[in-house]
Amino acid sequence: MKLANILSILLATVLGIISMQWIFSPEAAAQSLSMIYMEGDARNTQVRDFTAFFLGTSIMSILSFLTKQYQWIFSAGIIFLIAAIFNVLTSINYQTDIAIASLISEIIFTCMAFTSAYIYKTNNL
Repeated sequence: MKLANILSILLATVLGIISMQWIFSPEAAAQSLSMIYMEGDARNTQVRDFTAFFLGTSIMSILSFLTKQYQWIFSAGIIFLIAAIFNVLTSINYQTDIAIASLISEIIFTCMAFTSAYIYKTNNL
């Protein structure tokens, strides 16, 4: 269970840092993802959605650590798995480049979350 705790806290910390960047320095956060920092309602949507994505998954990781319930971090993993799938599908369906750095992060975050969830569920390690 020690490994699950480490993975949960590590994932929560990384995602929390990313979400704080979206809260306090959204222009830099957008640039770090090779995104244009949008204007007007689009900026509202951009900042709101990315903050919710990263802060929500960070909170799920923290809840899993605190409660030792695998469902929380498993849910975070599902979100990153879906992001990875659509990273690839978007490139296929809309003729865009695959965001390789993002895809690698999404795969790593998914693996961390699913590994932690498995350990919490089986009470192993």
